[in-house]
Amino acid sequence: MGAALARVMDDGGVLVRSGDVNGFTLAELGFPPGYVQTEYEPDLPYLALVLEGGLQKSFRRRTIGLERASGLAMPVGAAHGARFGPQGARILIVKCRSASTAVPPCLLRLADVRGPGLTWLAWRLAGELRASDAAAPLAAEGFALELLAAASRELADEGQSRRPPRWLASAEELLRARIGDRVSLGELAAVVGVHPAHLARAFRTRYGVSVGEYGRRLRLEWATAEIARGDIPLAMIATQAGFADQSHFTRLFKRYVGMTPARYREHARRA
Repeated sequence: MGAALARVMDDGGVLVRSGDVNGFTLAELGFPPGYVQTEYEPDLPYLALVLEGGLQKSFRRRTIGLERASGLAMPVGAAHGARFGPQGARILIVKCRSASTAVPPCLLRLADVRGPGLTWLAWRLAGELRASDAAAPLAAEGFALELLAAASRELADEGQSRRPPRWLASAEELLRARIGDRVSLGELAAVVGVHPAHLARAFRTRYGVSVGEYGRRLRLEWATAEIARGDIPLAMIATQAGFADQSHFTRLFKRYVGMTPARYREHARRA
């Protein structure tokens, strides 16, 4: 693949940015508004996560609506078509490259996948598909494996009915609703009615990171989508995402996404 991981092509109006790593094809697909995908049967399993927009996938016995931050585990042979919404959609795909590839547990059955942290990993992987340095293939493979592991764990937990307590889910929802605000651990604990230390322990156990780190990831995830979507000044995005100043935002963005906000916007415009 040379220095660049991904290749870009236009497939009948669908923009495809894709690259191969050990055992998997990784792709970011851009579907135009109102696009209709005719029914087909996947010959290889894949995981699809919606970065932006929305769509409906129609199977022979059910219809599944997907929107930003949701996803779908697609096994072999699950015949379906799709209709995309008025904004189109950007979708991240992790697909087995061949029938001989060991199939991850999450891709053995058709299932909704909406677990915490999946969207963040999908954005990180999309960033690596835009990178052109020699480390991009290794980084992309790592994020792809993390995505598959997280999805497999989420579906295993679902099957065993190990759902988080309602107060913990409410804490996560509050962080999402107040992306631009600085919400302290004490304030969050008071709202959901538990002790801050108990919230901190339970949150890290469930989501794998601290409350503060999770909130930072949510803000960066939101900012990444805004940068790719339009022409809002980067300083304004930094402020709306709750960062102290643009330089602080730029440092964190580069650390997590692998490139500066300006460069990421440039890559998104080229797409």
